[in-house]
Amino acid sequence: MTATPWLSLLLGGVLSCQIPAAHAQLSGALVDQLESALNNGDTSALADLVASSDEIGGSELETRYSQLRRQFPDSQWTLAAGQDLADGRNTLNVSVVGNGSQDGRDFRLQASQTLAVRSNGLTLGSQEVLAEESIVRSGERDLAVSVMAPDTVLTGQRYDLDVLMDDPLKDATLAGGLTELTEADLLQEESPEIELGALNAGGIFKTIQAPYQPGRQAWAALLLHPEGTVSISRTVRVVNRL
Repeated sequence: MTATPWLSLLLGGVLSCQIPAAHAQLSGALVDQLESALNNGDTSALADLVASSDEIGGSELETRYSQLRRQFPDSQWTLAAGQDLADGRNTLNVSVVGNGSQDGRDFRLQASQTLAVRSNGLTLGSQEVLAEESIVRSGERDLAVSVMAPDTVLTGQRYDLDVLMDDPLKDATLAGGLTELTEADLLQEESPEIELGALNAGGIFKTIQAPYQPGRQAWAALLLHPEGTVSISRTVRVVNRL
């Protein structure tokens, strides 16, 4: 669990079905039911509330959700409807926090995602990830970290992705690294190999060029500090026009 970018995939996988819908009808009751099913570990109710598709059916949804709960058994989810988009879709803000352990080490998860969604009023249908980020901490204390990157960029655009410690390092030694994740990396649900080096400036500062095709760019970063470890994943949406 050194770096867990697949946590954001799991977060999205729970709500990633695709069905056509003429109008978005995301009700407060549906949001409350989804939140309750997630927090109660009720995979049956969750499967009933999310429409299945060829991309991810009920069994796959339950598998992904169960994997996350095994890693973080006490995970607590918060869902809230956001502002409607110009194309008529609703937005759904999802966040999850939880605690887990592996090989004698304790881990603390904090993840968030913003989705553009459609609904028939009874089930959640098609979705698009607008923004997502996950942070897993371990060690003596929760080190404060800032991740600065745009949620959305244009194809071919150059942008900055910075990951830095909020508190001054003083005499502490910081090491870390950043790596781009492929779609295969995300699907493997395994920690990626990250080349580590000394971070004398107190963080990671990288200028990136977006791909020339719409989609997403996913990144995993790892910071090693004497008082703790921070594993971060961040996804940037790539579009033809803003």
